[in-house]
Amino acid sequence: MDFLTNPDKFMERQKDKGFLLPIILVAVAATISSLTAYVATPYTLEFIKQQVMSSGAAITESQMEAMLRMVFYSMVITPFIATFIIWLIASLILHVISGIFGGSGNFSTLAKLVAYSHIPPIILSPVTVYLAYESSKYIIYGMKSYLVPSTTLQIAIVAWQTVYWTYAVKNARNLDLRKSAITALIVFIAYLLLTASSLIFSFLSATL
Repeated sequence: MDFLTNPDKFMERQKDKGFLLPIILVAVAATISSLTAYVATPYTLEFIKQQVMSSGAAITESQMEAMLRMVFYSMVITPFIATFIIWLIASLILHVISGIFGGSGNFSTLAKLVAYSHIPPIILSPVTVYLAYESSKYIIYGMKSYLVPSTTLQIAIVAWQTVYWTYAVKNARNLDLRKSAITALIVFIAYLLLTASSLIFSFLSATL
C-alpha cells in the first residue's frame, strides 16, 4: 500500500522498473475518461439536437443523425487519446520546470513515474462517473450549476495527483523535496487558473 501511504518510497522502487505498469495505468485512466464521457452523451446529444432545431437550420433527419453520430464518437474517443497526450505534456512541463531548479535525470524516467499520478482518478472513478451522469441531466436545461460538483471533484483529484508529481520529480530528477514540491505546485496552480477562467467564462456566457 506504499502507493497510497508512502508515495516517495513507492516512486523510488518504481524508478528502475519497466514501462508496462505505467502504460496500463494510463490506459485504464483513459478508458475511464471515455466511460465518463459516454454516460453523459444521451443528454448532451439531446441538448445539441434541440439547439440545432431551435436555430431553424435547414437540416434533414439523416443529416442530424450523421452529425450526432459524429459528435458521439468524438465525445467518447477524444478523452481516451487526450489522457495520453496530457500525461506526456504534464511530464514535459515538469521536466522543464525541474530543469530550471537544477534537476537531472532523463525524461523517460520522469514520464514513467508521472504515469502513477493516474492512481487517484482511477480510485475516485466511481464518483467521477456518477457525477458526470447526474450533471449531464442539467445540460438540457442550460443550467451551469451542474459544473460545480464535477469541477470541485476534479480539483481534489489534481491536488492529490500533485503529491505524486512531487515525488515523481524528486526521484526522477534528483531534486530535494522542497524544489520538487514547488515544481509540482506550479503546474497545479496553472491548472487552477485555467479551471477558474473556464468556469467564469462558462457562467458569463450563460448570462449573455
